[in-house]
Amino acid sequence: MILPASMKVGLYFNHQDIRVEQRPVPEIGPREALAEVMACGICGSDIMKWYRDPATRNGGINTGHEIAGRLAKVGSGLGGWKEGDRVIITHHFPCLECMPCLDGNETACEAMHEKHIEPGGFSQYVRILETGIAKGLYRLPDSMSYEEGSFVEPLGCVVRSTRKAGPITGRSVLVMGSGLAGLLHIKMAKALGAASIAAVDTNENRLRAARKAGADQVIFAADTIPTADRVFICTGSAAASVKALECVSRGGHILFFAADGPDKPLSIPVTQFWFSQPTIQFSYGAAPRDMQEATEWIRSGKVRVDDLVTHRFSIDETPQAFELAANPRDNSLKIIIHPNGA
Repeated sequence: MILPASMKVGLYFNHQDIRVEQRPVPEIGPREALAEVMACGICGSDIMKWYRDPATRNGGINTGHEIAGRLAKVGSGLGGWKEGDRVIITHHFPCLECMPCLDGNETACEAMHEKHIEPGGFSQYVRILETGIAKGLYRLPDSMSYEEGSFVEPLGCVVRSTRKAGPITGRSVLVMGSGLAGLLHIKMAKALGAASIAAVDTNENRLRAARKAGADQVIFAADTIPTADRVFICTGSAAASVKALECVSRGGHILFFAADGPDKPLSIPVTQFWFSQPTIQFSYGAAPRDMQEATEWIRSGKVRVDDLVTHRFSIDETPQAFELAANPRDNSLKIIIHPNGA
């Protein structure tokens, strides 16, 4: 494959400053690979100001990490891969050797904050470093589209979340927040055999989407919310987090999948919980086992994701894509950027 000398890259400088610039196509080493990015979703974390702005002190950053593409070049010393292979790429992963990893808490590993790609998925090409080949590169099944491949990382995060919350089969489930993360939780809970699923949001369009995703009951946040055995907080709303603490059944599980800024404390009703004894957990990111399981859920058709895509943009339209992601309107749910065309 003849590669161009330069490529287009989408860069986040701050919440109001998203640019598309021309940069050299990365060179690769003998045990590295270069992938042509075919689809990259915009994650909720990509538009969290408190989460992203501190990282931009030295210039723009490319935050794209929901990546599917094909290998455009393979290093001479890299075996097992070839040019043209369809792949799913993740930017970070655990070491699988430290105590959190050995305890099954892989995404608490400090290595999860190291990046193994350059620059990121909002670009026409991405370099996969040698450190990222073994645990950050996965084969995309032929039966899956590139868009479906871009869902493996976000669904992997949800696979992990639902596993940490304990058994779902036969349990009642409450999902606070019906954005993309909430909808994926609804779909997973349905696939895992939940007895009932209730979804909560402030937006009528998103509640309709929750019903379509498989929720048995949809509830406006201001209305009465039932208790449930498994409660998933999929919104950064502080009010939703407080309300969720009131909605867990005795001995149930609360799972914080999203969070507000680091300066927002949450008061826990310790005395009440001392008697009702719920389990409170947090889930961040996806480990290799979660990525592999998510791929199979999508490949098998047991969790459908293609119906969640509402908007598609080219690499030149990255600023508009981010603007829509930061300010959802109408029926917008999943936004995908196609750096090299659909």
